[in-house]
Amino acid sequence: MATTDDLGLLAATMGPEARVYHVGFVVPDLATAVAELSPALGVTFTEPMTLPDFEVHTQDGPRDLELRLVYSTTAVHVELIEDAPGTLWDFGDRQRGHHLGVWADDVAAEADRLDALGLERVWWAVGGDGHLAFSYHQTPFGFYIELVGTVAKSFYPAWFAQAEAAARS
Repeated sequence: MATTDDLGLLAATMGPEARVYHVGFVVPDLATAVAELSPALGVTFTEPMTLPDFEVHTQDGPRDLELRLVYSTTAVHVELIEDAPGTLWDFGDRQRGHHLGVWADDVAAEADRLDALGLERVWWAVGGDGHLAFSYHQTPFGFYIELVGTVAKSFYPAWFAQAEAAARS
């Protein structure tokens, strides 16, 4: 993992002490949202990433899913996720402040802790290593808490740097 010195401005959201690192919103059309929000917010977004078809788990059983998303490259990171009807990421479900992304060293243990606090786990995915990769928990406040394994921290700085370089060229 990169050190705080290596990360520079990203240390606040990607460094070893970082906990909350992004807010996520589901949008009806990713390209339109990026085109309108980038100049409005004065931020650069990454190129869209399509998470390959993967299995997520729900209280009703497993589901196969593909998601398209982007991130803003500067803190606080804004994640835009394209509408995926009939899933947790359905623009029509009215969860407008969709989720708050939180790093977890041990997603399973943290998910169990949130469950015990009454913040029910509603969707989750298991990584190729058999460990919980992420989980979404319902809050009574109109948004979810997304737990993401800190192993993913190493991915973001290079992705953000690539987008920043493309924006400057």
